[in-house]
Amino acid sequence: MRLFPATLQNIIEQSGLNLNNISQASGVSNAYLAKLIRKNINRPGKDKITSILLALNYTISEINRILHQYDYQPLHVADIPDILKNNRSRRIVGGNLPQYDHIYFDLLLIALERIGGNKVYVKNRPSGVFMPHELYLMKEYPYESNDAAAVFRYSLTQHILLERQEIFQHNLKTGYYSETYICKTCFSEYLERHLGSVPRKENPRRCQLTLQYLANALSLSLKRADQHKVFIIERCPYFHFMIQDVDGISPKVSYPGRKLHSFDNEFDKRMLEGFTTDLPHIVAHFRNEVEMSKNGVPPEQLHNFPEVLKDTIFNLVGKYNLEQKLAENLNHLMKHPEPVFY
Repeated sequence: MRLFPATLQNIIEQSGLNLNNISQASGVSNAYLAKLIRKNINRPGKDKITSILLALNYTISEINRILHQYDYQPLHVADIPDILKNNRSRRIVGGNLPQYDHIYFDLLLIALERIGGNKVYVKNRPSGVFMPHELYLMKEYPYESNDAAAVFRYSLTQHILLERQEIFQHNLKTGYYSETYICKTCFSEYLERHLGSVPRKENPRRCQLTLQYLANALSLSLKRADQHKVFIIERCPYFHFMIQDVDGISPKVSYPGRKLHSFDNEFDKRMLEGFTTDLPHIVAHFRNEVEMSKNGVPPEQLHNFPEVLKDTIFNLVGKYNLEQKLAENLNHLMKHPEPVFY
């Protein structure tokens, strides 16, 4: 029988994380990892290798090189269902786990949102779940050494967004609500980067998709004002975060920090982007920040939601003379009583 290299075992042992941490982050069972470390498993499954390495924030190119050592073909779209299946077993329990950018973060969001419960966001714009797929997939990706790896990363991200939107619709039907607090200055900066004269000239399609994204988020507030509250606040919280299952027994905090601009190059392997935790004393600090954000909501927004939200967004978009286009997108969505999105 052929003996395969102990590459994966070595990576696990050098990661600095214990097996329980890796199991939580990857969805691969602790029992499987223990057998792997004891070398009772000679050739790990392709999906297990991939899920473990994704949990350690390896690029697709790096994962493909390691798969080759185990006589596996490079990752293909047919591998995505098993990767997402493992991800559904992820758990966020205990202390702080490091949180990385890109696919790691997208997979984490699935695990968080699958928990259900009510949610609070503090950020610079509405949730990315409202983005049209084309806009979501326009974000910058880390360097991949070949086109095949880049194509797979793109496909995996697309499937992740589809699953996130399915979970979102399920949570909406279940009756869970979300609250989002957005710094007005940060939101204005976001709009400038996407709707300003220079970005509009360089990428007019991004501008069109951004207006659809705003229409998606605004339409839900107008249709489900009790379930989707968005407030433009007169206060900058500086950092961004999400509390999932905020009213539950064990709320989960995702703290991706605050990234003022994107920076990727071929030398970046890991882009640390905060942490995830459910430690009560840390969750309490974030709850306090939510309360301060609530204090930054202008009284008229509280008393006349969502009409004031609509007026505020249209006024901000009006700076770019795009309010008519936003109105057309919004009116198209409002023809349907149920939540529908671009």
